[in-house]
Amino acid sequence: MENRFIVNIIHRPEMVPEYAKTVLGKKAKDNREAFLNESLDIFKLQQDIAHRHGLKTTIQMTYASLFNDEAVRIAKEHHRTYGDELSLTLLGLPCKEFNDKYQTKDFCIWMFSKEQKRNIIDDAFTLFKNRFGFYPTSTGSYYLDAYSISYIKSKYPDVVCAVATCWEEGPKAYHTTNNSWYTFMDGGPWNPWIPSKINTHVPAQNEAEDSG
Repeated sequence: MENRFIVNIIHRPEMVPEYAKTVLGKKAKDNREAFLNESLDIFKLQQDIAHRHGLKTTIQMTYASLFNDEAVRIAKEHHRTYGDELSLTLLGLPCKEFNDKYQTKDFCIWMFSKEQKRNIIDDAFTLFKNRFGFYPTSTGSYYLDAYSISYIKSKYPDVVCAVATCWEEGPKAYHTTNNSWYTFMDGGPWNPWIPSKINTHVPAQNEAEDSG
């Protein structure tokens, strides 16, 4: 077997990052245009650094970025020119379009009801397809629960992998009531795994437990 080092570089065009709203509050709202420009500049810089070193990237489009013509234009251009993968993340939900449509300021996909999860997933995948002409082959979130993974795999079989957990944050961090950083090192496996249909953080032990 050939011994190769494989690196997957993932960039996400954040329009107005979640932390900007929660930490800066009204200041972020009042300076939305400045945040958008800064976010796009950061994304462009990350992409430029990778391409200057001959590296391809995975561009994880957020829900909010799918409404931004400049972010979509850059993603299409880099997909065509450099062969970058176009992916869809279920992060980056907070934006006017999402808040108005779902009448909520929540943004954690794993905290919604099963019906809401299905609606949001279908909405995001449809937006992606309308923008790029195809469905993504990968997706992700800070935490992608087992129900969402199973639904995505059944409804969108083109998806073959997911960034299903944030490596340092585990179940304790996802009750949305615990902001303590001692939850570091409590995340999912540090290598590819097939998640259980019961809990994403638990590797499936057999085919019957496979969430996908």
